[in-house]
Amino acid sequence: MTSEPIKSPSSSVATANNVLLIVDAESLLLRYPDPSLEADNPTPISDGFVFSINGSPEPQSTINDSIITLTAGSDATFHIRGRTVSLLAEHSVVFYEMSVGDAGVLSAPELVVRGDLTVPAPDTENPTEPGTHQADDHYWACTRLAAGVEACELHFMLVDKNCEALGYFSWAVEIRVP
Repeated sequence: MTSEPIKSPSSSVATANNVLLIVDAESLLLRYPDPSLEADNPTPISDGFVFSINGSPEPQSTINDSIITLTAGSDATFHIRGRTVSLLAEHSVVFYEMSVGDAGVLSAPELVVRGDLTVPAPDTENPTEPGTHQADDHYWACTRLAAGVEACELHFMLVDKNCEALGYFSWAVEIRVP
């Protein structure tokens, strides 16, 4: 066990609205067995492969219809992260580009990378006592500018355990901000 405090990756975490995008990597690769290997020309995907979870007080549906509703007060900041459903961590996801339309609902997204953070990890010798390791954190940040609907496009890559890109994908999504 470490006596070192594990600090929050961002001083704004308490005021940020965290959004987790979960990619079903296995199903995506089954549906798109030969995805683009060019970051500038990603394979567009249909509904059903990316699921969103956020801190909304409303019950959330896990049905992916390419619509995300983000409930927050005015001037709220959203931190958007991605992970995969991968039983043995065979695949990881990296969102490398995010763009928003011109409806004026969200600010231009900014990639934020926080390096060399201390994060908890299980200790194989004593699983009930956490150990730590160093890792980087990254997310896309944008701010609510107004209520409304914003068209967004996210580009991501699936990578294997060796961090080699298996394919580049794009996902068009509608973000609703009440």
